[in-house]
Amino acid sequence: MIALAGCADDPDASTDDAGATTTRDAWVADDVDAQTIDEDAGAVESDSGATEEDASMPEPDAGPPPPICPAVDCAGVSGTTTAGRLVALDECGFGLRLERPLAEGEALADALLTRLGAARRRDLAHVLGNLNRQGRAGLSSATSSRLSGLGARGFRWETGDENVDYWYPQGITGSHDAGLTGRTLLLVSWYHKTDARPTKGARLSLVDISDLSRPRYRHLLLVDPVMTASGANFEPAEYDGGGALHAGGITWIGDRIYVADTSRGLRVYDLSRMFAPTNTDDNERIGISGTRSDAHGYAYAVPRVARYVRAGSTCSARFSFVARGDVGGTPALITGEYDADTVNGRVIAWPLDRARALLDDEGSGTAYSLAAAIAGRTRVQGALRTGDVWYLSSSSQDGSDGRLYIAREGRTSTSVNWIRGAEDLYLDASDRLWTAGEHPGQRDVVSIPRPR
Repeated sequence: MIALAGCADDPDASTDDAGATTTRDAWVADDVDAQTIDEDAGAVESDSGATEEDASMPEPDAGPPPPICPAVDCAGVSGTTTAGRLVALDECGFGLRLERPLAEGEALADALLTRLGAARRRDLAHVLGNLNRQGRAGLSSATSSRLSGLGARGFRWETGDENVDYWYPQGITGSHDAGLTGRTLLLVSWYHKTDARPTKGARLSLVDISDLSRPRYRHLLLVDPVMTASGANFEPAEYDGGGALHAGGITWIGDRIYVADTSRGLRVYDLSRMFAPTNTDDNERIGISGTRSDAHGYAYAVPRVARYVRAGSTCSARFSFVARGDVGGTPALITGEYDADTVNGRVIAWPLDRARALLDDEGSGTAYSLAAAIAGRTRVQGALRTGDVWYLSSSSQDGSDGRLYIAREGRTSTSVNWIRGAEDLYLDASDRLWTAGEHPGQRDVVSIPRPR
């Protein structure tokens, strides 16, 4: 779990990085289509006539367990529906696996921390003690009017963040997802909206709303550790082909932040391995050079430790957003696809092992989805499932305003008013659904009691 003790502030020297070329050795994407699932588990049947001596002999290695799902025709999980009708799909069509063993990603992040120096490491308690921005209490008049009668409440960013046109808010999660008690916290993801290359990637806003009349927050930069000729270093969170990671949805599980990785799967960042670079005076610099380290001017950075990608022989899907939910009481991560033109974007629930803060693969190496469906609505920017109910956060359904849909298999979905530019969803400990608006000048962070 997340520690609550502070850390020292002393910088430490690092080796020179001048002229070093970087590689993504620990994160090079392999060909997921080439991966095959071993259908022959090699299990050994017990001999009902075994003697006591036989029983004492060690059994041969049975190998990995067989897959829990049979192969599925992917054409059958890419169907169509009509507006307002959510249609269930065969969940066995979808599978995720770790791209590299978690231990490898954690070792690379730890090598980065070692190079930075132990005094640069930070924890959640330290960052919460150094929140440097003051949000504004209450909601805009447009949002208050739009959500009249729905019990809406929330906050607004300070004016600079409200209006900036090169950072756009996207995902939302909070301390309830993480299983934390005490302070009431939110995390909101933003992506760097620019045509420049390289970009500054993606960032998180850690917001303390324990007192909603006085929200306070700080931005943290997401970074990807890399190995260079001079040792571990770090880069901004970008797609493999370049461009800022959109971070269209996030979920906070234990110490880990799951971030939607649109065409590949899910990235995992680790709050327990946060660090403070030595310098915050240059917004353009990132990485370690000599005794200096920079994170585009941010005081804190959160490194990646893992990535989930499609398991070979399972069907492809896009990951526009992610949220924590459940399927009939079983903990799950909910992902889905944004589709502006058709109602055929899919939503998928993945089994979650909360104790390990990882997807539950039941030892097979592949986490098969628990449930899947065609959403039946356009422009879905966030989704969440609890019990048998899907909640779909759609933008621009009423002109420029959004709608929040409540969908069940076999029934026509119902809806309530939702805000303009509505994005990801988060369900808090008080059973309230949260979202964040993305458009400059209209960026309320808002919640309403969960509609039934």
